Amino acid sequence: MNQEFKKDLIETYKLNKDQIEIYNWLGKQNLNTSDETFCYWVKTYPAKRIKEVVDFANFRRNAGQDIKNIGGWIRQFLKNGLPVVDENSKMNYEFVMKFLEQYEWKDLRIYEKYTKDNITGDDLPLNMQVKDFKTSLETLYRKSKLYK
Repeated sequence: MNQEFKKDLIETYKLNKDQIEIYNWLGKQNLNTSDETFCYWVKTYPAKRIKEVVDFANFRRNAGQDIKNIGGWIRQFLKNGLPVVDENSKMNYEFVMKFLEQYEWKDLRIYEKYTKDNITGDDLPLNMQVKDFKTSLETLYRKSKLYK
């Protein structure tokens, strides 16, 4: 895309310096998405969330997931607030596996992005901050025991 068009687009969307930085970063990510969509994303979502979702999409694509329309895939994650698997998710997954083994909690199910207690119906996203996840899991365990 020519520089003049980009400049007009940035002025039209009234992007600030930080938004322009994310907009330019998005342009280098090899996504099948229009510049107008990039502008919308940077005006609508926090930069951290955009980077998190794009990095997750690239990771999934590089890991072999067949994502035919990566721009649309990213849009769904942004629009619907879907959680991504990140470092917190990995550490929380390891913690919950040890927790299950230690307490023999048979009613807890673990999925890619969350864990769910079948007794209470409550779930916890695996991408929570590690400290918060540990506290919440212990609380959920006690609550589940009360229901039995």
